Amino acid sequence: MRRRRYFHLYEPMTEFKNLVKAYKSASHGKRDRLAVLCFGNNLEANVLQMQHDLRSETYTFGPYRSFYVYEPKTRLIESACFRDRVVHHAIYDRIEIVFDKQFYDYSFACRSGRGTHSAMLTLHKWTMESRKKVFLKCDIRKYFPSINRNKLFAIIEKSIADQKLLKLLDKLIQAAPQKGIPIGNLTSQLFANIYLNELDQFVKRQLREKYYIRYMDDFIFLVDNRKTAQELRLKVEEYVSDKLLLEMSPEKVKIGSVNEGIPFVGYCLRPDSIKIRSAPFRRITKKVRKAYKKSFGSNYQIEGNFWDKPDTKRSLFYASWSSFLGQTKYASNGLWLQENFKKNLELLPP
Repeated sequence: MRRRRYFHLYEPMTEFKNLVKAYKSASHGKRDRLAVLCFGNNLEANVLQMQHDLRSETYTFGPYRSFYVYEPKTRLIESACFRDRVVHHAIYDRIEIVFDKQFYDYSFACRSGRGTHSAMLTLHKWTMESRKKVFLKCDIRKYFPSINRNKLFAIIEKSIADQKLLKLLDKLIQAAPQKGIPIGNLTSQLFANIYLNELDQFVKRQLREKYYIRYMDDFIFLVDNRKTAQELRLKVEEYVSDKLLLEMSPEKVKIGSVNEGIPFVGYCLRPDSIKIRSAPFRRITKKVRKAYKKSFGSNYQIEGNFWDKPDTKRSLFYASWSSFLGQTKYASNGLWLQENFKKNLELLPP
């Protein structure tokens, strides 16, 4: 695939107004945090210093703060300092449009308008229309920590020709304390899609598979039969290993009947139904219950016009409840799940 190479990206990125825009994006929803307050209290001076460091090519990325999260699985999060996150946003704003044009149409995750619901509905539509009987589901083992940094940079160089920006991107990629790329960075989400776009192009241009969809490192094919799925699996494994220096998760590779249900982005999809998988459903209901108790206390009684009260709609609980509605609304039994949860909410144990 021939790719246009882009010049003259670095100077516009370092303009004062664009760095302020990056600050606003990085601080969105986090204005009460100490690091954000400190930076914002002296915003003009901090942005001017950042601009000077970037334009003189002396900017250095600081240390990361590392911690673990345990839902939906144990993952190491590496969080950059706030000043660096502003630069991440500035970089992202400049290069995201360059790479998004190249991305495969059915690549989802961390792309505008291409979240879990869009991915799920697309695959469900295929199960109804394609008449394919078998699915092949694949996953990359420890994807973010396994990305080869030199390979990533080489892929980026195919599209970015601005040497100053390339130098900064190399600093950013190499600054992370562990192997691969850190899960906590905004830029990492884009880098992860850039890396697996190589797989997308291989599948579409060489394997010429029509029904192929990817949500980050979770990807699925619809094919005619199990033999085709097995042959396809071997070709994909070979490409992932030889060209991308990654490894498939053997325990997560699955070949099955479409009619038995395809597990994807928290749902189980059949041609005639959409069901929420049990583990994601338990997680979201647990969050709603926790938010309810935090907002109203254990002994609060739901009565009257509780759901329409302004205090209810401004609460932490209502934000979690809205997420619950969003996750259940496409399920075949979504309305029942919502009404049943409402009825049981007032019976929560203290």
